[in-house]
Amino acid sequence: MTAATDYHLLVPTYRDDFNTCFYCGCIASAHDYAPPRQYLEFYLATREPSEFLQVPCCTECHDHLKACKAGTLDERCKFAKDKLAKKYAKALTIYEMWTEAELASLDFSLRHSIEAGLKLGAETTERLAYPGFAYEAAGLQHNVEAQAPIYFEVFGEQFTSFREALEFASKAYRIPKNTLKEYFADNDNNFELAIQAVHKQVAEKEFNQQLKQQCAAFAKQHKQAVIFVHKQVERYLSENDDMTISEALEHLYQTRIKPLSRPG
Repeated sequence: MTAATDYHLLVPTYRDDFNTCFYCGCIASAHDYAPPRQYLEFYLATREPSEFLQVPCCTECHDHLKACKAGTLDERCKFAKDKLAKKYAKALTIYEMWTEAELASLDFSLRHSIEAGLKLGAETTERLAYPGFAYEAAGLQHNVEAQAPIYFEVFGEQFTSFREALEFASKAYRIPKNTLKEYFADNDNNFELAIQAVHKQVAEKEFNQQLKQQCAAFAKQHKQAVIFVHKQVERYLSENDDMTISEALEHLYQTRIKPLSRPG
């Protein structure tokens, strides 16, 4: 058999899907092969998972998929979308971080650049979410499985897109979007954990600043070495979670400083 006879043309079931890229929804101008034609003999010999389909796709997805050796539609679709996400990562970030309402205060050149990024980011987001379409191949009908909607929760508030959830969480909890996005990724893609982690870090930073300032003032007042005061206070605090910095300093004064100041 020739390569052409080993592949079945994927034909959209509905007219509206004709000339549409199966992977991203753009205009189809080429065909992808699942598995790639150069690996056809391998798949025939090994019976590795493959669907032997000739798939309508756009030029961009076609170019990306030249590097993909996978034999199934799902694998090839994921590969193509991963490449799109990587290629347009900057535009996706702009789309997540900016809204149209925020552009008014920018100068013309920056506003023009951000507007372009917003448009490209929105288009890419739509392409990445494209589910494919129902099709017929080799006389068999195939329907696209309905994908369960993805929700993002922020302390009881529910959103259908990451962008909306990020916008809400950033404003509601006064956390810069860039910071919140990084913490979201580092905390199991969970907004609630991310917000708690940010607040914990802010609290720790404020605490350490207060510790440093109060220990320095105490050391100066009582003519003690700052490092001695700092270490003693840290030890007291580690031994008693309920103790405050002021209480630890008072304890240090009463037990270590005051006795030395008394007449012998």
